[in-house]
Amino acid sequence: MSGYADHSDALDPKYGDPFPVPIVMATEETLKGYGTIVTNFDETKVEITPWPVKGWRPLFPGTGDRGGEISGEFLYKWTGEYCTALNKAVDGDYVTGRLPGNVSPNNRSHVLVREANYHPDGGQVFFPTKKEPFVALLALPGDDIKLEDFVAFYFDGSFGFQIHADIWHQPLYPVSDEAVFLGKQGAVHACVVVDTAKEFGKYLLVPLTPPEK
Repeated sequence: MSGYADHSDALDPKYGDPFPVPIVMATEETLKGYGTIVTNFDETKVEITPWPVKGWRPLFPGTGDRGGEISGEFLYKWTGEYCTALNKAVDGDYVTGRLPGNVSPNNRSHVLVREANYHPDGGQVFFPTKKEPFVALLALPGDDIKLEDFVAFYFDGSFGFQIHADIWHQPLYPVSDEAVFLGKQGAVHACVVVDTAKEFGKYLLVPLTPPEK
């Protein structure tokens, strides 16, 4: 899973200028292919991917998708120049990004990010408890991921969302100092990870402010 890479070297000149990620407003239209809007957390079921078969014979109906789901609060907090996240559903404790050298903790406009992951076993639901804005870093499926595939989505906080299985993502980035989300996902919790600093020698520069109209 992502969130375990060392961000302490994010300002090292060896990485050059970070790769700028575009940002769009999160709407039902812009999220097509990435996931779906969630307005009722309790009534939303996690999308579970059936177990992959190895031959031409199909799964017997009603089997291969009984791993179930797990749920728990997802806590986010800015601590100085670092963004941290705690996923109680899977006992995950992460550092998910660091502010650029020219960005103050009092005016967070961007965050440097080097990781993303996807879950082949199912979707993941994020739902803000205080309806405050947040940013999600996403990319469409494919192991041959490129820096230019990433897109940041600015959510106004009025709804949550569920990412589909295989969607590249990071834990969310709150606009406020801290945030609490309700979360749930497939219990298998399979993760495939990319580290852009290792693979491409670059950090991603992710905006934290709404796109200009």
